[in-house]
Amino acid sequence: MLYETLKGGGPGEDRLVLFVTGDDAEARAVVSRLVEEIRFTPVDAGSLAEGRKQEPGSPICNTPMTQAEAREALAALR
Repeated sequence: MLYETLKGGGPGEDRLVLFVTGDDAEARAVVSRLVEEIRFTPVDAGSLAEGRKQEPGSPICNTPMTQAEAREALAALR
């Protein structure tokens, strides 16, 4: 997510998503709580290998979206 979106895009009824990836489930849970604290919605996007879906040029890279939009976008990439 671009810094401009991070700066003002979290708060609101339909909070924007920050994807969380990693190979350690406990670490992903910790990061998800931190994401919540900064008023974004964490969406678990799986392992680091699956994190490639977020590479530049992918449909979810730097694309502000709500939780419903993010889940739909991830499903389309599988």
